[in-house]
Amino acid sequence: MNVENIDYKVMGSGEKILLIETGIGCSFYQWLPFVKKIMKEFTIIMYHRAGYGNSEVSKNPRTTEGIAYELNDLIESLGIKEKIFVMGHSFGGLCALHYVMLFPDKVNRLVLLDSTSPNFNRLYDLDLPVMNSLISIDQMVESNLGHSNKSREALKELYGEMIEGFYKKYSDYEAEKLEAFITNPTLFKTVADEYNHWELNSEKIKELSEFPNIPLTVIARDIEASVSAFIQYNIPEEEAREYEEVWRELQLELATLSNQGELIIADRSDHEIHIDRPDIIIESLNKWL
Repeated sequence: MNVENIDYKVMGSGEKILLIETGIGCSFYQWLPFVKKIMKEFTIIMYHRAGYGNSEVSKNPRTTEGIAYELNDLIESLGIKEKIFVMGHSFGGLCALHYVMLFPDKVNRLVLLDSTSPNFNRLYDLDLPVMNSLISIDQMVESNLGHSNKSREALKELYGEMIEGFYKKYSDYEAEKLEAFITNPTLFKTVADEYNHWELNSEKIKELSEFPNIPLTVIARDIEASVSAFIQYNIPEEEAREYEEVWRELQLELATLSNQGELIIADRSDHEIHIDRPDIIIESLNKWL
């Protein structure tokens, strides 16, 4: 994709360049409170994947492989020659992992922030009927396709409480951007396509050569914090706990991809560690400076 068709933002004045790959369905505007804490130490690049925000919709399937090549186009279009730091959250971690493995010579270090694992299927192989009825891949595809058929007004009503939160937490400009982001039906069509290719993504990543010999930090959520959150959504505690134990195993596996890998547990944090425990991420990043 041409850089002119990508919605991106560059912030900060630090010598080191940090690229942030956001989670599925998430806007980089939601990362601004975190980014503002590290602007002196890093120059931060954030962008919206194709079909997100004001980024042009792509005709290509929304695979992590395709996303990695589009990200590389952005990096090259910005004229970046030095190796960069890459941080990916959730599904963005899977995208970041694929990017690093396709372009190992362009990355200094990788942070996987409670990242989706290429072995994610182990979560859905568990006998968790209530959990799977709510967050199975098929369910997420169906739900997002349903949202993609709604009007902006209908989405505004559906996400009214979230939008109110935007205006309380962010500046009016940023909140308006986030409101436009979450009420765009195209976003949900794109997200459904991203979910729909998770199986293929895993296969493609596993076909690649070994992980490059670079430092890797995996920051995982707190099991107890996530179990508590799941219970609030009426998921039985035994299901939530079994799911979380396997999620932790997958995080441990990710950390072993590199012989310079480390696992950090974000105590008292659920999935959005950059919101719940930004201090832990910042402490990890500062070790690199």
